[in-house]
Amino acid sequence: MSLQCRKAENPRRRIGALGVGLVGLLVCAACAPTSDAPARAESGIVAFGPHLTETVFALGQGDRVVGRTRYCDYPPEALRLPVVGDYLSPDFEKLTVLRPSLLIVPGADAKLSTFAKLKGIPALNVDMDTLASIDAGIATIGAALGCGERADSLRAQLRDRLDGVRRATAGKPRPRVLILTARGNHDLTGLYTVGPTSFLAELVDVAGGENLFAESPQRYFEASKETIVMRAPEVIFEFHAGETLAEKERKAFADDWKRLPSLPAVRDGRVHIITESYAMRPGPRIVDVAELFARLLHPDAAQIGQ
Repeated sequence: MSLQCRKAENPRRRIGALGVGLVGLLVCAACAPTSDAPARAESGIVAFGPHLTETVFALGQGDRVVGRTRYCDYPPEALRLPVVGDYLSPDFEKLTVLRPSLLIVPGADAKLSTFAKLKGIPALNVDMDTLASIDAGIATIGAALGCGERADSLRAQLRDRLDGVRRATAGKPRPRVLILTARGNHDLTGLYTVGPTSFLAELVDVAGGENLFAESPQRYFEASKETIVMRAPEVIFEFHAGETLAEKERKAFADDWKRLPSLPAVRDGRVHIITESYAMRPGPRIVDVAELFARLLHPDAAQIGQ
């Protein structure tokens, strides 16, 4: 994913860019090295997703990372690494030059799998799109990199912090939240949202809110404007993760919703444009997202995460 995107992109394309770690195309695969594979550093890692790169660094293994996707921008040290395209458009020439010893990928991509097998590079596929799978994914990556204890410590820390957000918002009113991952540019079409099995919906729950589409069987889908009006969200979280929006642009996106004045979120001025790059990344910074949600949903608990 990046999980960051360009504001001019078509929302369907944007979902593809944002959803590298969000969509459910995750099948485990590993390719054993072949005898004629080129020699390479034993520690070279390339992770095809910002959340995966962040996980490797959070596990104290950042010095082993030899390449990043165009969307990997955290921690700052990652920006010094060569770019190898992204999950949807990998740069195989760059990968060949870097000769990594391990690829960590969020989905089963035929091109990457074929390349890995041809070059004799093990590929670790990791599903991180729910709180449970994020926790399990950190454990999987930790085991693969030989830092299982560090992974267990990180997992415990994240669980403890999430529990802290739950405690801070317990007993407070739980507003209905529309989680909008993408939409048309300054119109209310192409409204993409999430069902209950997305980590974004789970984080809204942790933060003391209720996903507007909590009963949906789908994880990511397009919602009709009519359905949204009928369900009357009290808060809107509209994601422009990673976009650099001037205040005028942020206001313009929020003002678009004034076309639906009957929505409680519009009436009460609770349309929030979320631009933090980590906001849609299912990795080690999920607690930062939960804390951000909690502050927006419950301003009286503004000390959360401060």
